[in-house]
Amino acid sequence: MTLRNAFLAATLLGALAIPVSAETVFKLGAVGSPGTPEVDAALRFAEIVAEQSEGEYRVDVLHSGQAGGEREIAEGLQFGTSDFAILGGIVQNFDPALMIVEWDLLFKNNDHVRAVMNGPIGDDISDRLSQNLGARKIATLMRSPRLLTTNAEVNELGDIAGMKVRVPEMPARIALWKALGAQPTPMAFPEVVPALQLGTIDGQENPIGLITSTGIDEAVDYLADTKHLYGFMFLLAAESAWDSIPEGDRAIFTEAAEQAAAYNDELVEASVQEGMAKAGEKMTVTRPDLAAWRAATAEVYQQFSDVEGFTDLYTRIVEAGQDY
Repeated sequence: MTLRNAFLAATLLGALAIPVSAETVFKLGAVGSPGTPEVDAALRFAEIVAEQSEGEYRVDVLHSGQAGGEREIAEGLQFGTSDFAILGGIVQNFDPALMIVEWDLLFKNNDHVRAVMNGPIGDDISDRLSQNLGARKIATLMRSPRLLTTNAEVNELGDIAGMKVRVPEMPARIALWKALGAQPTPMAFPEVVPALQLGTIDGQENPIGLITSTGIDEAVDYLADTKHLYGFMFLLAAESAWDSIPEGDRAIFTEAAEQAAAYNDELVEASVQEGMAKAGEKMTVTRPDLAAWRAATAEVYQQFSDVEGFTDLYTRIVEAGQDY
């Protein structure tokens, strides 16, 4: 072997000995399917992370039940089998104080939600999630607000007095609708349309997408554009996954989460506008003033004062709402 060939061989062996940086793969769980705002936002999050890290990190989005239901996904964050997740009201099963995620008439609009979640209250919520779920909040994604559909026109609070309104079987939500003067009637969602048609219930409340896609808009004639519950979801990072990311790289994920949340919110707003236009072709739409509704439910939170941390979160959110 010539000296030159020996040198080339040694160089090649040296190059082969240099370890190649492996791609780090994370898993993100979401219960929805592609085409829903939150899953499309999750896919955007994964895309941005890959681009900004130049392929160093990859996020595999496990949607459509691939990672299980919400509870299984949440438990995956706790046990380290999921790295990221998009979750909503299920978080209150791990920290009851977070029933504020699904509390009627608490948030006045999406801007109120964002101001709370992107400020000191949101930081405290993230700390609670870290302590009780083993995951931190890195973004908040808006959901379509909930509206009321009924078999009689609703223009003011008194119009729902005595109405049997289907609500989820959740103590806080039942208490709130009782305070409004209705007769909250829990039932499984598949039973709602037949119950409306038979007159077993007088109304129900859900986001506009469900109202127009499940036949609710054909079962009753009236839609009250109450937006009585501005829902939202969290994009969460398991603490185990977050700790594995070098501190200098974490901005890649937080910035991607922020952009993904903005994309989600655009999709939700477009969906709401489309749904309202569709519903308006079949239903009489009213827009009640909710001042009396908020006054009627203002003291309900006291029924849950024994829940650690809840009263503090609730009163601070109400105070923040004075600007909206």
